[in-house]
Amino acid sequence: MALLLALVAWGLSGWQMWPWLFGGVGGLVVMLLLGRGVPLAWRLTVPLLVVAVWLLTYVDPWWWAVIAGAILVVAAMIAAVHLRLRTRRSQTLGALVLGLALVTAGSVMLAVHAAEETRQTQDELNQAHAEAVARILPPTPNALVWNLAVRLSDQATGGRQAAASGTSAAADFCFHFSPEAAAAFATARSAVDCPGAFLALAAEVTNPRDYVTRLSVPGSAVRFEPDRITSVVNACRLEFGSVLDDTPTTAPGPQLGELTLRQQLGQGHLVIGYQPCT
Repeated sequence: MALLLALVAWGLSGWQMWPWLFGGVGGLVVMLLLGRGVPLAWRLTVPLLVVAVWLLTYVDPWWWAVIAGAILVVAAMIAAVHLRLRTRRSQTLGALVLGLALVTAGSVMLAVHAAEETRQTQDELNQAHAEAVARILPPTPNALVWNLAVRLSDQATGGRQAAASGTSAAADFCFHFSPEAAAAFATARSAVDCPGAFLALAAEVTNPRDYVTRLSVPGSAVRFEPDRITSVVNACRLEFGSVLDDTPTTAPGPQLGELTLRQQLGQGHLVIGYQPCT
């Protein structure tokens, strides 16, 4: 029983070795040297119990309740078989009921703790993902508009730049949109989803190179809200021209629409709202 308890506790503790080295081997040496009058069975049992108790300090205390309950249940069943409930009936039934209660309570609490740990782990993963996305997103509203234009230009030339990175221009474009903004963008373009709306918009790019190199966002087209983390970019007023030549030229591609942005975790900006140009 002591060996079985030690093995169970060892598995629950994540296979800790120190209790075996110090509690097991050390306890065995002490018992062999000092317990000469003690029966051999107890010389082996005591070190194993020391190991088991030491290992149990590494596990959730509710496992103690489960193990204690299981021991009581087994002891009650053995007693019931040997005594046939003719004597000590109340003690046997009481041990059985208490053991079952301990096993049940311990199992329920272990399940609750496991669910809580799973939730905490998922929250940590979500937080890490949000931080990673925030670092990747463009740091300014102007940079976000330029990123969108680059994806449209890339798609107009076959999407080779995105493909070289193992992705697609549509996926890179829609990465800048929240689910709600992506849905609004798709609806505005009469498309099924954001990638479909992106492809329709990219088809309107007539000169991919100029669409990126001549693009500028007027300062008056960007408005920051009082919270300083939300901004509105009127990307229906994009300008295309040359610093050295102010001759009016035909726009090399489409206007994007009105974009509502929100800074994520103090870093990059995400499109959280979309309205088409009127």
